Amino acid sequence: AMYELVANLAQQAAHSRMCTTFDLEWVTICDESKLGTPVRALVDRDHPLLLQEGENRMVLRELLGSNDDDEKKEEYHDDDHQLSATPSPENETKSTLLLATGRGKVRAGIFSRHHLLTSGIETGTSWHCIREARLRNWGVAVIDPNARGEEVGYEIFRRSVSKLFDGDSDNDDAAGSCTPGSTSSPSSSLQRQQPKQQRQSHSIYILAHSASGGQLVRHLREDPSLLPSIRAVAFTDSTHNVQWCKHNPHLQAFLQKENCVYLRSNDVRSSQSCVKVSSRRKEIRSCDSVACTKDAGMEVETDHFWRHRFGEIRTLWAGTAEHSLSNWAGHESIWDHFDEQHASSGDGADGVAA
Repeated sequence: AMYELVANLAQQAAHSRMCTTFDLEWVTICDESKLGTPVRALVDRDHPLLLQEGENRMVLRELLGSNDDDEKKEEYHDDDHQLSATPSPENETKSTLLLATGRGKVRAGIFSRHHLLTSGIETGTSWHCIREARLRNWGVAVIDPNARGEEVGYEIFRRSVSKLFDGDSDNDDAAGSCTPGSTSSPSSSLQRQQPKQQRQSHSIYILAHSASGGQLVRHLREDPSLLPSIRAVAFTDSTHNVQWCKHNPHLQAFLQKENCVYLRSNDVRSSQSCVKVSSRRKEIRSCDSVACTKDAGMEVETDHFWRHRFGEIRTLWAGTAEHSLSNWAGHESIWDHFDEQHASSGDGADGVAA
């Protein structure tokens, strides 16, 4: 109980530091109180959803007819915030980094509570990812799939991505719902697909860790309208399977193209892995003839099992045997991949600051 309390406080402190250092704010994805904790995401302060929230608060005050002086002051503050949050044409078209963590008790942008407590904010969180995005003048969006528990992780993932990048999730059949079974019908998805694509003028670079990799592929399989905007994906110890997409050849091919890279820790099943992990992930034994930790960025010689599951995706060693450290240990390889894809796509003038 004490560990949970300390770990949660550490995550809140890390979020506060991220917001202050990188000019991020929380935006509400869905807030049905009867379902539990509101679902939020960390976004840039000029994100259109923040502007929308400010407008909604003003309309509510007008309907209530409040004349309280304190609320007038707050409304004046909201007006200032809206002016600063109004997206410019540059912000609407700049590249955006989408960060999604794995399942469990970690929250938005946190890869490991243990390493956050023992090694610090840079090692245990997406701090280094956000810093690299800011150096390139990219936007940032950090979703929180575990906001209501890992049981509804995919629904939270789907809802968050749809609202942040499609802008019309309030119009679907499951408006405001983050519960299992709330996905809209295939016909409604097809009806919304074309308008979505027209609005997606920015390029999206995705870091999908562990279970979020599987959630991303499932979302793209069910609603591929985001796919044209995705310039690059870095999967770190992802749980996806290209066989899920055998009825969608375009998506299956995309997951194996140069746009995507897979960074794996040694803590992953493979007949060629030098680390063998039990089903409970407790008992680990090492091969005598092979060093346990491969250097970060080294090409992996994949076997039949690997290629059947992940296809011909370029696969690199993350440089660690710890699953929760694969993003930190492999961050140079991740950003080399993003930079290569950014350069080849011709995405505007944004890049590493001098």
